[in-house]
Amino acid sequence: MIAQVVSTLRLPSHFIDQAGRLYKLALERNFVYGRRQVNVVATCLYIICRREKSPHLLIDFSDALQVNVYNLGKCYLNFRRLLNLDVPIIDPSLYIHRYASALGLEDKLNAVTMTALRIVARMKRDWMNTGRRP
Repeated sequence: MIAQVVSTLRLPSHFIDQAGRLYKLALERNFVYGRRQVNVVATCLYIICRREKSPHLLIDFSDALQVNVYNLGKCYLNFRRLLNLDVPIIDPSLYIHRYASALGLEDKLNAVTMTALRIVARMKRDWMNTGRRP
């Protein structure tokens, strides 16, 4: 199932092994019982995406797997708490190119990207880039 999700979201293939190790830890700690397998798989992959600084959000997993994003977030937080995992905070500048490309501004893509990067840099200086909804 992990390989299926990796191919659906077009993640690098080395994420399969890393997520598999996390899933084994979830099995050892009886985390999978009472939860949907797809939620646990998505949680493991999302943790790997965060560690590898991949520009994937929890809502991307939710959309691809057709699961509730709030249930997925709850599963993620509980798993993180259970294993006491230190997951790095995502730098918002990782997502700028992804969203700017989706706007379809071929000729002004570089200008839009550079402006957004300057705004994010300013937000970092003012400590406005972290939190629940920055």
